[in-house]
Amino acid sequence: MLLQSDTSVKPFQLAEAHFSTGRFHLMDIVFRRWATLLQETLYAKTGMMFEVSTENVEQLRFEEFLGSVSKQPIYIFETLNQSRGVFLVDNSFFKLVLNNQPEPIDEQSSLVQLMKENQQILLQLVRPLIDDFKKSWLNIAEVELKLKRVTIYPGRAKVMLPYEYCFVGRVQLSLNNFQAELKLCLPYAALISLLSPLEKKKIIEPESMDNYFPHIKQHFVDLLGKTEYSVVAELGKADLSEAKGKLTKGQILPLQNKDGLVTIRINGTPVLQGSTGETAGHYSVQVIRGIEDKKPSAIQQKHEFKQVSWPNQ
Repeated sequence: MLLQSDTSVKPFQLAEAHFSTGRFHLMDIVFRRWATLLQETLYAKTGMMFEVSTENVEQLRFEEFLGSVSKQPIYIFETLNQSRGVFLVDNSFFKLVLNNQPEPIDEQSSLVQLMKENQQILLQLVRPLIDDFKKSWLNIAEVELKLKRVTIYPGRAKVMLPYEYCFVGRVQLSLNNFQAELKLCLPYAALISLLSPLEKKKIIEPESMDNYFPHIKQHFVDLLGKTEYSVVAELGKADLSEAKGKLTKGQILPLQNKDGLVTIRINGTPVLQGSTGETAGHYSVQVIRGIEDKKPSAIQQKHEFKQVSWPNQ
């Protein structure tokens, strides 16, 4: 005999998955690391110093995420266990990059035409950005991302089942009045095997060193003091695209330098700006400001600095 119960039965959804706070925290750290790397890479690739910030990583069903995607460049990559994710780039960001090329784009061109005509230029930019995301997992886990294809149609980017959950991270790019967004969508199922063992592991956050233990901070100070650095003053850039095989001894190459300042790179990273001159009979560079904060330099000079100007032509 069957007895009826007044207790309601709640259906159980096999697709339901709830992420622990620890896993969200790990992904937030990874995306903040990525933002730090992106700023350097974007400057090296575009010559533009973007302000880069992140938002908290979200948990979404893939159908909800894909439903918010408009017609834009969608890069599809393969990650762990042959799972796939997507990397989204705002149209406005690509147009800004393309307009910074020697031959600006036609504003009337369609997105399809722009992608077809500038595919290699855009790939040369996107690949390092995806590589930076792999680097942001350093000392956490090994994550592989292999770029597979690109589309501009959301309907052709169905790389997961609609009910599957995914991690969605957003990175904001700002430059004066310009703003754009990069999005990275990763399958939860592919990362669960990595994240579960790491929930109790202490991961150093990008901005947390000031609050770390004093003896650990001193260890890094001592380590940096013994490290050799490459310091290069970049006078300007020259476009050699039309001079392949035509360079001759004594030929003069005009440098592109809009503000007349040289960029000082430390281990390849642009850090300072300065003016060229002469000190004690040697060519030298006087530091004027940091690239990020734009504040005057506090470096004291021991010898008289005589400024010289370098002709643009």
